[in-house]
Amino acid sequence: MFKNTIISEFFTTINFSVYLETVWFLSYKLPFIRYWNSTLELENELLSYIWNTDSKIISFYNARSAIYHVLKIIGVKESDEIIVSWYNCVSVSNAVIQSWAKIVYSDINETNLWLDIASLEKNISKNTKAIIVQHTFWKPAFIKEIVLLAKEKNILVIEDCAHSLWSILDWKMLWSFGDFSIFSTGRDKVISWVTGGFLIINNKAYFDKIELVKSLQIMPSRTLTLQNLLYNISAYKSYKVYDFFSIWKIIIYLSRKGKFITEILSQNEKKCNFRDFNYKLPNSLAFLAKKQLQKIDEITHHRIKLSDYYDKELNNEYFKPLFTKMINEENNYFRYPILVKTVELKEELYNYMKNNNVLLWSTWSKTNIVPFWTNIDDAKYITWTCSVAENISKRILTLPNHTLITLENADKIIKLLNNFKK
Repeated sequence: MFKNTIISEFFTTINFSVYLETVWFLSYKLPFIRYWNSTLELENELLSYIWNTDSKIISFYNARSAIYHVLKIIGVKESDEIIVSWYNCVSVSNAVIQSWAKIVYSDINETNLWLDIASLEKNISKNTKAIIVQHTFWKPAFIKEIVLLAKEKNILVIEDCAHSLWSILDWKMLWSFGDFSIFSTGRDKVISWVTGGFLIINNKAYFDKIELVKSLQIMPSRTLTLQNLLYNISAYKSYKVYDFFSIWKIIIYLSRKGKFITEILSQNEKKCNFRDFNYKLPNSLAFLAKKQLQKIDEITHHRIKLSDYYDKELNNEYFKPLFTKMINEENNYFRYPILVKTVELKEELYNYMKNNNVLLWSTWSKTNIVPFWTNIDDAKYITWTCSVAENISKRILTLPNHTLITLENADKIIKLLNNFKK
């Protein structure tokens, strides 16, 4: 009945302190939130945290809205091309497609899961308007080389830092290389309050566009905001009874069926037909997100400690850590991905660990655009045009390193992994 399953598929908001903060907020603070400007306070605190006082910031209900609006800020037309990686989330594809620009997928380099320079150069054309550079899982992309190439060809660079808040390359945080950068506080990101997105404008030529964007923003309904707040309660309760028969499934099912909580991706978004990009970040979510930002160093150091332990102890010929830490990097270790030799072995390893009550994270390992039930045709991708991404993405699993994982848990995980045999 109680197996104490170790879960890698973990959302940042699922912990007791967040649960208590949500209950406290709903019980005592919610009626007074309209008198505060917590969104502005959070924006200023985020700029301060990332050592940035010269750039401008706009907050949104989610990060995909930030991507959509930055493309509108730079004035994309139907003839313009936006280059993205073909190892990505469908929310990025959807935002580009809905901006009316042409999306161009470029293959990845297997050392850091982002844009391969040779592939990128082949995909640049006279119509290329911008390159969206995601620092996947926390690993810095070839951002310096990409920025240099982009400047030569008068192309804008948008850094997608949804996975990389806190990470540093050559003593510079991973927001500061491009013309724009995107952050996320979605429920499965570095820090979270269920949803939230931020656009940082570094290129001063676009500062005058801020007021236009803000004039288009509207506040989400109270129902939508409440659904996000209730997610923290529902998810925490589900996690606590995960091993008690199937009660956790019942809680989540009823919460979704009754629309008490929100989904990460809507059905329209999975079909690249999502268009609701004008929502502001509500005051209530911003107020609670500030508490997460204040804990980011504690959360990150815990991930680093566990990841260092995995680096030291992992020893099996069938798989290896995907990333190698470089001396010019400081990383948040948002995920700890391993690369398995074959797709078949990956499935065997996943089932072996599951049978031993360890669920490895596999959301980004079934396809090169996630989630795996995304409509590839709607995402405007032609199969096998990015062969490295299609091959590598299917062989990735991720080890648990979130705040509910102890060193004792990590020791159990390592022993199981090292004893795995074909």
